[in-house]
Amino acid sequence: MRRRDLIAAAGALGGALATTGWGALAPRPAHAQGPAQGTALRIGLGGAFTTIDPHFYHAVPNHTVAMHMFERLINRAPDGRLIPGLATEWKPLSDTLWEFRLRPGVKFHDGGDFTADDVVFTFERARDVPNSPGGFGGFLRAVERVEVIDPLTIRLHTPVPAPDLGPNLTYVGIVSRRVGEGASTADYNSGKAAIGTGPYRFAGYTPGNRVELARHDAWWGGRPAWESVSLRLLSNPAGRTAALLSGDVDLIDTPSVSDLPRLREDERVSVKAIPGIRLIYLVPDLSREGESPFVTDAQGAPLPRNPFRDRRVREALSLALHREALGDRVMLGTGTPTNQWMPPGGYSYAPKVVPPQPDPARARRLLAEAGLPEGFRLTLHTPNDRYPNDARLAQAVAQMWTRIGVQTTVEAMPWSTYAARGGRQEFSMGLWGWGSATFEGGYMLSQCFATNSKERSLGLYNYGRYSDPALDAAIARAVSTVDEAERERLLVAATEQAMAETPIIPLLMLQNLWAVRQGIAFQPRSDERTLAMDATPA
Repeated sequence: MRRRDLIAAAGALGGALATTGWGALAPRPAHAQGPAQGTALRIGLGGAFTTIDPHFYHAVPNHTVAMHMFERLINRAPDGRLIPGLATEWKPLSDTLWEFRLRPGVKFHDGGDFTADDVVFTFERARDVPNSPGGFGGFLRAVERVEVIDPLTIRLHTPVPAPDLGPNLTYVGIVSRRVGEGASTADYNSGKAAIGTGPYRFAGYTPGNRVELARHDAWWGGRPAWESVSLRLLSNPAGRTAALLSGDVDLIDTPSVSDLPRLREDERVSVKAIPGIRLIYLVPDLSREGESPFVTDAQGAPLPRNPFRDRRVREALSLALHREALGDRVMLGTGTPTNQWMPPGGYSYAPKVVPPQPDPARARRLLAEAGLPEGFRLTLHTPNDRYPNDARLAQAVAQMWTRIGVQTTVEAMPWSTYAARGGRQEFSMGLWGWGSATFEGGYMLSQCFATNSKERSLGLYNYGRYSDPALDAAIARAVSTVDEAERERLLVAATEQAMAETPIIPLLMLQNLWAVRQGIAFQPRSDERTLAMDATPA
């Protein structure tokens, strides 16, 4: 079985550990080796975290917070490799049956024992948290039944082959049944139910401001490096840089690209970078046949028909964009133009799906062919505190669209508001980001392109409500194919099939960036998470 590169390995049959039989017992984590020397670590985060509940909303800032407290059965190393977590070993017993051996001697923060029953409870809860704007059912869609063999052994039954099961489980934080049964998201946010097994335990949460964590001395991985960790929301990029340079924080994520030259020249700090798996893209409203709420004709009167239902309009908007300029001028070289969601050379990258060259003249012709020779007016919605330069990117896109007759204004808002409204399909066009958590193309296909179905845990993040039964069938074939080479071929074909219709408008793949003060060693991660466990006193 070939292992072309890291991403291919991570996206294969549950990862290299699983394909060769039982994964080996995890060695003591590198960050826990030797005596702890740190006291407090202060981290400034650019993305808004909205909850302590590890199952309420799938977004990297929330994962960053949760992963300090709630561990997964399977973890990822900073470079993306699958490594043991609360499961020490796992293997497929057949195409539709997996066995996991759980780590012995693990204690929750309140001193309770971790057992298989906590996994059963977690999987039940994570599928359907009340009022969640986007839950975790997609990660568990392949798990039909959890069979408990003994307190430290479980078997997961899947109705069809699930070669991406292992990568999906890296996102499901394990919670305690004892304190979690009947607990609401508010109980997690208050700390009452925020009892995990991770290296740090809950010490305080101020919504919109910070999370305070304390060392869990009984952690199975050894004594964590820091006595306390403060995760502070610093949504203003200039404010993050200022906090770092003044010594108010020790580490920041997503530094402003305009600050990078200054940070790289400052001897007090170092900049860490790694290629990421984050796509920034635009999602048109396809949920309505008639009027779309933020679209009018050129004179301001409502359009009787949603223009985005016409593929020619979507193609025109894509052709109007100069992605190279967005990457070079807005992102200052930290964004790479793309027309898909996997990086070149990665497992399931589709070589034929390339960014279209900007062609404003053809874009205007397509609008005229679609019955919109005078163009139309549009409001583009965007978060202003979630992705690097998100609002600036939206403004640049708006200018490019206005040049072809689509007079575009931008409405920016905090992520907490944006995510909730976007999940309800309140926008006509929105700017979003997506990180392919399984390090292969099937995850985005099944969650952002497949027809929305909460019952089947598919299309949960299909904000535009695109639907194509033929594509649904192609996705289902691809994600259930065990043979690695054939699965990649099917994923590439499904990517080509999806993007032929332009249901979304990809813009850029982002580079992941951090800046850290002297005296701290930090390992950057390809999955964007900013974890105290990856920082050690230098």
